[in-house]
Amino acid sequence: MNICIVVYSITGHTLSVATKLQEKLTAAGHAVTMERLETTGPAGLSGEHSPLKNRPAVDAYDGLVFGSPVRGGTLPPPVASYLNQLTSLDGKQVACLVTGFFPVAGWGREQVIAQMSQICTSKGATICATGSVGWFSLNRRKQISQVVDQLSEAFSETS
Repeated sequence: MNICIVVYSITGHTLSVATKLQEKLTAAGHAVTMERLETTGPAGLSGEHSPLKNRPAVDAYDGLVFGSPVRGGTLPPPVASYLNQLTSLDGKQVACLVTGFFPVAGWGREQVIAQMSQICTSKGATICATGSVGWFSLNRRKQISQVVDQLSEAFSETS
């Protein structure tokens, strides 16, 4: 399967999990490309001062992983802007990957996954998997391993 991981990472935490996922997917025989969403300046909570430097095209891929941190309990404006500008995700298998500060998933991570999933399904995507990591959880390494395995397996089942 031809998969693109589109990741927005402020601190590098989300990027580190996305990199582990890329390694696992590649080892499973998938062709995997990683694209980073980057802003032209500091990302403000309101989003008006954080235009994107790039908007990765996703048409050529069968599967997509959208990775994002939690920002103020919600989807960061640059990620929301990017996802909303996508015209169609018809026929795409999509996984959502989220990292957040708090160890409890209900304190932002679940909400961001729901927001990402809603935007993607409204554009025709099929959500094949979701996963999140609480960065300051005592079980962070275990969570990372479980999320990487879960998302990788989801793409192996759909290919």
